[in-house]
Amino acid sequence: MTEFFAPLPLLAVGLMVLNDRVLKPRLHNALTGKLSDVAGCFFLPLFVSALLGFVWKRQPRARVVVGAAIAALFYIAQELWKGFEEGLLVVLRLAGRPLGIEHFALTSDVTDLWTLLMVPLAVAYGFRRVASATSLSGARRGQDE
Repeated sequence: MTEFFAPLPLLAVGLMVLNDRVLKPRLHNALTGKLSDVAGCFFLPLFVSALLGFVWKRQPRARVVVGAAIAALFYIAQELWKGFEEGLLVVLRLAGRPLGIEHFALTSDVTDLWTLLMVPLAVAYGFRRVASATSLSGARRGQDE
């Protein structure tokens, strides 16, 4: 889970929350329209990879790639398929209600797909994080022996 619980992905989550809850309502411009998409396309692949880590203990680099593919397909479906977007909104509203978050809105725009350029950056970051975690755990095992 080291790929998600790290400074950059958590900063991206914070940026998305700040943008959606503060900046968009106040500024509502082209920048705020894309900022959450950029942040989401960076942290979502790492989040999915971390979730996969609960069941997929080996080959963390492959897990990062699969997490990125799932996140990218999810994002593409949300942007291009109206039925998927509507279903996602239902799920978000149901999940948000107990947390007191009931207003969810998605704005689909084909130009949002350029933010998928963040996915390879997320993969590179994830590779770096899992490699450093692997080398660190290997060093610890060596000290224990």
